[in-house]
Amino acid sequence: MDKRRELEDRLAAQEEELRLQGLKELGRLGIGESLPALYRALGDESWRVRKEAVDLFLALPAATSLCGEICEHLHSQDNAGLRNAAVEILTRIGRPSLPVLLEELTCQDHDVRKFALDILGEIGDPDAAPAMVRSLADEDDNVRAAAAENLGKLRSVEAVPALLDALEQADLLLRFTILEALGQIGAKVPVDRLLPLGADRMVRKALFDCLGRVGGLEALPVLVAGLDDEMRNVREAATVALIGIGRQGGADFWRQFAELAGPSRADALVELLSSTSEAVRHAALTLLGACGETRHARHLLTLSEDGALGEAAIQALTAMGRHAPCSLTELWPEADNRTRTCLAYVIGAAQCRPGCGLLIEGLGSDDLDLRLMSARALGELGETVAFSPLVAALQEPSEELRREATQALSRMAASAATEVVGMLRPLVSEADPGLRAAAIRILGVCAAPEVGGMLHFALKDEAAEVRRAAVRAIEARPGAEQVTSLMLALTDEDADVRRLAAEALGASGEQTAVSALELALKDEDIWVRAAAVRSLGRIGGAEAGRLVEGALGDPVGLIAIAALETLGQLDPGRLESAAMLALRHADEEVVNSAIQLLAGSGNRAWLETSGSDLLNHRHWEVRLNAARAMAALLGAGAVAPLEARLLIEGEDLVRQELQDLLLDYRSVS
Repeated sequence: MDKRRELEDRLAAQEEELRLQGLKELGRLGIGESLPALYRALGDESWRVRKEAVDLFLALPAATSLCGEICEHLHSQDNAGLRNAAVEILTRIGRPSLPVLLEELTCQDHDVRKFALDILGEIGDPDAAPAMVRSLADEDDNVRAAAAENLGKLRSVEAVPALLDALEQADLLLRFTILEALGQIGAKVPVDRLLPLGADRMVRKALFDCLGRVGGLEALPVLVAGLDDEMRNVREAATVALIGIGRQGGADFWRQFAELAGPSRADALVELLSSTSEAVRHAALTLLGACGETRHARHLLTLSEDGALGEAAIQALTAMGRHAPCSLTELWPEADNRTRTCLAYVIGAAQCRPGCGLLIEGLGSDDLDLRLMSARALGELGETVAFSPLVAALQEPSEELRREATQALSRMAASAATEVVGMLRPLVSEADPGLRAAAIRILGVCAAPEVGGMLHFALKDEAAEVRRAAVRAIEARPGAEQVTSLMLALTDEDADVRRLAAEALGASGEQTAVSALELALKDEDIWVRAAAVRSLGRIGGAEAGRLVEGALGDPVGLIAIAALETLGQLDPGRLESAAMLALRHADEEVVNSAIQLLAGSGNRAWLETSGSDLLNHRHWEVRLNAARAMAALLGAGAVAPLEARLLIEGEDLVRQELQDLLLDYRSVS
């Protein structure tokens, strides 16, 4: 008995492991000569054996031409495993299996017709849509529903008229499926074709779900009325659908909704806040805010402490307008710190200026959360009476509070520069470097003329933290002195200060910065060099381009990649020759970047000189990227080198990619 016959016989063994190993060995011998045995293995009782058989079949060069034989397995009445294997194969083959699947739609067996529709839906080829439309008139209920369902998967806009016509049929399952399919397709439909279905309470929920996806403002009255429906699941569907339309309806939606909803609908929405669905609760909260019923403000404040709904409840409160949040300030004296924290947020978000005094009180609390929120809200109100308390907060031990106070004062500084500079000037000479740095950050956004000199002086501060803050502040203040100050920072002893200065010089766009960045290209710190490369790209010009090209030779891969990417933005005409040189870089990450850039150019010439070397590169990721680039650029010309590499490839990920690429090519050929 020869070896092949022995292995084929082994597929009938009782032990699963023997069958599996036999199949694998047959694969190594060449499974194409043992197709009958392979087909039997597709129906094996073991999923492991079936999976191996599916993979072996798909690796066959003639896999696509055997679709007809695989399709025959869909007719198997007594072997679900075999049918499932056939479904997987036909789905993974994709478009080449369309002809045989379309032919099966005329099969006498309604189960096969349904299988064929489901596979076509998974393949997702739009050419299957016309046949699916014809199947909407199939004699079998399940086939008609499968046709509608898979037209939804295809998102076939062309099928919408046929789906709307099919809605006229008195088939409950089909109506449900069509409504869901229309929702998946998402194309606008004439709502008047759908609204008559609202008379049938059995499909009303599905109708509202659909309207939420395909309806426009014309659906708003029926959905608002749906908030009073006798069935809770319908009311919930109407709530979510309204939000779906509201996302696209803009201000017109919210204006019309507020006019239609009225107080009674606000009560209905409050009732839905107890829904088990988080989506419904969020939708109800959002709509409740738009109703503007301030008598529910306290209830929303209570919900603001809910972990899941808190943010939505606060947004609903602020959406009610300034009056509702301001009316809640009377609760402050008796409220606990958690509730006060929520109130502080609402006061700030709603710009409730009468609450400023309460926020200052909150800033002095012993509860950190309340202090943080009060500081943030004071920054949003921008009242000058809050300057002193916020400056005092800058000197607190808590880093979080300092940061929040810094941000609040920075927001206020834009409109009250003179006052802020006057209050912060003493802080720039404080002993605490953190305090000096905070003062510099805030001063950076002040438009007062004396600030420039203060920032330049801060570049000489003994603390790196202060110097870094000064660089960031200077970056935001373009002007004649900016480049001079930043060039000084490039000589700083702290690498982060130098990196920030290099980035800021790039943002300045000044040609005078190029010479300074040339020096930064020789910095001992790689992050400074990388920042210098990218900044030269932002400035542009011939000299900057020459320096960036020179950085391609940097032995550190990070720098070479930065130079490569920057050159591509700066001078695409020189990118190809630079990337060709980078293919020989010692760092595989540089090689991968060069491959991706060259592949994106659409030029195939580089593969003729370097393709083979890259496909056999010592690093697996380079081989992977080279294979992808070959498949994308060479098409059929890539099959031979990819198959040759597949024979010797030892890395599993690369092997799998090679198999997938070869299968993809067969799918489109």
